[in-house]
Amino acid sequence: MDQEEFSTLVDQTGLTLTGDQKSVLFAAYPMFQAMIARATPPMPREAEPSVIFVPEVK
Repeated sequence: MDQEEFSTLVDQTGLTLTGDQKSVLFAAYPMFQAMIARATPPMPREAEPSVIFVPEVK
């Protein structure tokens, strides 16, 4: 994504940002994309909370 496309996306959010603010966000954008990719990998079915939850029965 180039800076022009990024600026268009930011403008669609309704935020009123200066060009400098958009530049700072654009510089950090690849870092956020990498963090999102690491935080949201596809999980196997065995990792679903309903499968691993064991209720304590008293």
